[in-house]
Amino acid sequence: MNKIKSLTCALTCAITLSGCGDFGDTNIDPNNPSQPNASFMFTYACKTMPNFTLTGTYNPWNQLYPQYLSERKTIQHSTFLQSNYGIGTFYTEPLRNLETIIKLNTDETTRNESYVVSLGSSENQIAACRTLRAFIYMHLTDALGMLPYSEALKGDDGNFTPKYDTQEFIYTDLDKELAEAYSQFNENGTLSKDYDILYNGNISYWKKLNASIRMMMAIKLSDVAPDTGKERFSRAYTDGGMTDNTERLEYKYLAESANENPLYNNIVVQGREDFAPSKTLLDQLIAYKDPRLEAYADPNSEGEYEGIPFGITISELPNYTNTTAIFDERYYKQNSPMVIISPSHILLIQAEAALRGWISADAEKLYQKGIAASFDQYGLSDKTDEYIAQPQIAFTGSTSEKIEKIAMQRWLANFMQDGFEAWSDWRRLNVPKLKPGPGSTALHIPYRKVYDTPDFNSNKDNYDIAIALQGPDTDDTRVWWDVAPNN
Repeated sequence: MNKIKSLTCALTCAITLSGCGDFGDTNIDPNNPSQPNASFMFTYACKTMPNFTLTGTYNPWNQLYPQYLSERKTIQHSTFLQSNYGIGTFYTEPLRNLETIIKLNTDETTRNESYVVSLGSSENQIAACRTLRAFIYMHLTDALGMLPYSEALKGDDGNFTPKYDTQEFIYTDLDKELAEAYSQFNENGTLSKDYDILYNGNISYWKKLNASIRMMMAIKLSDVAPDTGKERFSRAYTDGGMTDNTERLEYKYLAESANENPLYNNIVVQGREDFAPSKTLLDQLIAYKDPRLEAYADPNSEGEYEGIPFGITISELPNYTNTTAIFDERYYKQNSPMVIISPSHILLIQAEAALRGWISADAEKLYQKGIAASFDQYGLSDKTDEYIAQPQIAFTGSTSEKIEKIAMQRWLANFMQDGFEAWSDWRRLNVPKLKPGPGSTALHIPYRKVYDTPDFNSNKDNYDIAIALQGPDTDDTRVWWDVAPNN
């Protein structure tokens, strides 16, 4: 991370495709530099990762859909009226960067050039790029369903109107890509710790992330393709995912304005305080006597953890303006890191897989380890045993009741982490039972996001084919793996 100060300006110039626009424009770059720097491009791609924890401080929809947050100044985003999701910049920036690094390392005329080898061993560069690329595509397809994928970023080949692939195809290919990348990593090789701002060049951690992503995808097949999910999960589990908090995927911000935590900018610099932990979350923590309550939020002036009900009407909002609990300061210091994927999340996914008979492991032990990892993340390890011993937390009941307990603990542990994953858990398992607030006319939490017009405007024929196959381009249409009802 010590390089970021000097790289801030250089990174902007290092984006292989810097223009915004629709998918037709994402396949070509009129300003493509003749000598792209692999190190700068990789760092810039890494800087995209916090978007999956917080899509923005103005509309953090991926924290709103799982009802982790409530609006405290106005009511607009929790009404679910704005469901479009623009993803063009993912193609023009991180995905294009990662694709370019892979090409630089596979082309014999460039792979040994100084502007390429500065990032590390070729095999590790390629494997890390394939891993990050899959992580990004997984989130995009989980949000929208069908995407330009197999023909995306082919502008050099003259294809400016890529077809939309089905999510089933994308998931299959991503699993293959990740498995190959896992085998490609070389722990005796290098990846620059100066430019790898996620894992500081630790290849063993990259391998754990790789296997964890495969488990995150495989578990989502529990309803739509359980046999396939089991086979993929078992392979990834054998390879080994995250188990310790030192291995978590997080982005480390700096105590400087050029790379500061976005909540710090929103709350401290701008004084906006647009959002706060929701009543949905805080009441559940209180009901469980969960010590993470004090780690997630700070009480109001009366010492109470009162949350704002999710999606209330604008006329009700003044009733909570001065009484709501707020974010704990750990989330909005200038250099507060942003956790994206934690070992707790992965261990609790493994607990579900074990309960389903997908892996030979003790589901209860994995459940307890998952809770313990979350508590350890917040310095609460001494409170774990007492918490787990509570009847409402203990791993008892029918299989469906145990699945609900696992899902609830994933939801509680994932606060201000990967909100896409929390939303996906709700869509698949309906835990917790989330409903739109009284200020919304929506009948349900959105099942998917809607394509943003600039992203398909010049690729309309392929867009039309996609929605004819997938279903209407609305938030009522479900993605491929989401087949279970939500009550």
